[in-house]
Amino acid sequence: MSTNNKTNFAALKAYRGKDYATALEIWEELALKNDDQAMTNLGLMYLKGEGVSKDISKAQEYFFKGAELDNDSAHYNLALMYQSAIGLPEDIEKALFHFRKATAKNHQNANFRLALLLLKDRTNLETVKEGFDCMLNAALDGHPVALTQMGGVDKPVNDTCEPNVKFRTKSFDEQMVLVDDALDRYIKPILIKDGGNLTVLEYKNEPNIELRLAYLGNCAGCSLGATSTYELIKSTLSQVIDENIRIYII
Repeated sequence: MSTNNKTNFAALKAYRGKDYATALEIWEELALKNDDQAMTNLGLMYLKGEGVSKDISKAQEYFFKGAELDNDSAHYNLALMYQSAIGLPEDIEKALFHFRKATAKNHQNANFRLALLLLKDRTNLETVKEGFDCMLNAALDGHPVALTQMGGVDKPVNDTCEPNVKFRTKSFDEQMVLVDDALDRYIKPILIKDGGNLTVLEYKNEPNIELRLAYLGNCAGCSLGATSTYELIKSTLSQVIDENIRIYII
């Protein structure tokens, strides 16, 4: 562990023990040495008014400094400030920029927040794909709300079942035709009846079969949507393929 990391750990221990004066002193010293995490932690102290007078401008200053050094938490907090107009004018494009910077380092909350923004409008397929990936990353990392939004994360895969050799020896395009046909005939009519729909975002058949789906229309954005028809979809596709398939749906 580097000297800075050891010192940061000592400051964090003091902070968690509510010894804000010690944490402040250590982080201020480290910030002078361009320690991005110390800068970000100072920003949080000023944002919350912990051990210092609450000062949004000072918090911004430290977050911007941390972001210049590509600190994921600094980017995340700036994104929140732009999104919610906390001391900064509301600017969703800048919020997206900083959320993306944070998700590049797999910041769990940034993945979730960015997903919510990108999945709000599901008319752009590329944006939906990006939002799907972010929500899945957050869910796989254990984000509690992301887990309720992303269907299939907690569902077991039967990798000991008898493989459907006839299906699995077909070409990628031939497999996709069968998957699309099953969804079109057995799943989509149920959703369309309620003003919704379903789209295939991605299909993988190597090394294992994985299908990524997104609800559209009235089904999109419903917290129960990701699980309400999951079993029907899984059952249908298990008959077309076999039970050794992974299906994610949002």
